[in-house]
Amino acid sequence: MEAKKIIGLGSPLLDIQAEVPAEFLEKYGLTLNNTYFAEEKHLPLYEELINIPTHSHVPGGSALNTIRLARWMAQAGQDQVKFIGCVGKKDKFANMLIEVTNQDGVTTLFDEQDQPTGKCGVLLCNKDRCLVPLIGAAAHLSEDYVNKHIEDIKTATVLFSEVYFLYPRAELTKNIYKIASESGVNTCLTLSSVNAVSDKFNDILAVLPYVDYLFGNEEEVEQFAKNLKLEGDLQQVMQQIAAYEKLGQRERVVVCTQGKKPTLIAKKNEVITVEVQLVDVSKIVDTNSAGDSFCGGFIAELLNGPDLVKCAKAGNYSASQTIQHEGSTIPKYAPEKTW
Repeated sequence: MEAKKIIGLGSPLLDIQAEVPAEFLEKYGLTLNNTYFAEEKHLPLYEELINIPTHSHVPGGSALNTIRLARWMAQAGQDQVKFIGCVGKKDKFANMLIEVTNQDGVTTLFDEQDQPTGKCGVLLCNKDRCLVPLIGAAAHLSEDYVNKHIEDIKTATVLFSEVYFLYPRAELTKNIYKIASESGVNTCLTLSSVNAVSDKFNDILAVLPYVDYLFGNEEEVEQFAKNLKLEGDLQQVMQQIAAYEKLGQRERVVVCTQGKKPTLIAKKNEVITVEVQLVDVSKIVDTNSAGDSFCGGFIAELLNGPDLVKCAKAGNYSASQTIQHEGSTIPKYAPEKTW
């Protein structure tokens, strides 16, 4: 029997992290605890960062983080977990991104376009950070490239993407989800952020009929419900979102994380509550990738079938491990199955 497969779709970025002095920030007109989408004046910054001997670079972008963590949680074999995205042509940052993604066990299906590879400068200074993302080529995935790999999508067990990817490629994403849904793939989408939920509301509605599993935290789910003009408490609006127009062979499941509060899983006629195993506060290093990591654990367990409690427990375990490391670092040990 062929191994079950996960395929991801989204904006692959190379995260380049380094400790920098305050003067570095001043030179580029940056302040800590802010995000600046790269302008022309910021472009030399990435080259400077990789020339800092203590810098580190890892794959980034929300959906790619989820897919890397899903590969780790599933302990999946070669070519079992793949990611479709776009990078720059003959671009050293593209080569760096492909190398570190492959090291994490994820097969890269990367289109190449005449744009710089997407990256994010993570500037650390006095325990605070500043982010400088450049989406670049990540926004230019071509339909022709997707069509070449359509069998990878049709034969996957799970497809996962992010609302962030609707910014550049909404129509293409909808078409991919339609094909996946018609092929019986478990289709999964994460709401990404409160701003994204509002910015891309109509595009989310266009793809939603083809989405089997919708993920978000409580703020994102509440914002989506508000945009839909739904009424009721969190559990009630989750059920209404689950009942929203749906095509394909499955009922929709809405999954809502609430930090250390219980995870909520809604179908149109029921809500399941799953307690979170708390991590000792002294062990928590970085919670930024907890949501991406939860989704990774959930979809990894989904390969074994739709036991929603087990999927949520796997998601919570994955997140509990990630928050004990910096960023979306893949742990060096194998996951310990406790569910």
